[in-house]
Amino acid sequence: MLSQAIGEYWHILLLAASMVGWRIWGHHFRAWAKHHEQRRRHAELQAMYDRANPNSHFRQSVEQINEDTPAVAQLPERPGTFIWGGSSFPTRAEAEAARWHHVLSEARSFYKDLDRELGNRLAGRRSSDTIDGERR
Repeated sequence: MLSQAIGEYWHILLLAASMVGWRIWGHHFRAWAKHHEQRRRHAELQAMYDRANPNSHFRQSVEQINEDTPAVAQLPERPGTFIWGGSSFPTRAEAEAARWHHVLSEARSFYKDLDRELGNRLAGRRSSDTIDGERR
């Protein structure tokens, strides 16, 4: 009798279970969907900005190097001591500053190597680059 009722009315039972589940866990799903919608909108705005900005590749390079660089870790045996790149730091801010300095130096070296590969000058303007021959 019960199995026959479940077989005939399974869609109503599924709907009731879904409604109860939504009531219990719906706010988690809405928060998750809102978070991903905000990330999508931010990515679209960033892409629009990148299309309009000819120097956006600098930001993209720094972001990529930042993602590839390992994060600062806290030493488990000594709480309050942070380690990054084989060095220990007394505060997280100092460790993050050292990490960020590394990221920026890697980005600079990337562009210097790129300039060398493409044959661009790294020293700046020469006196022969101006109309009257004087360095400005």
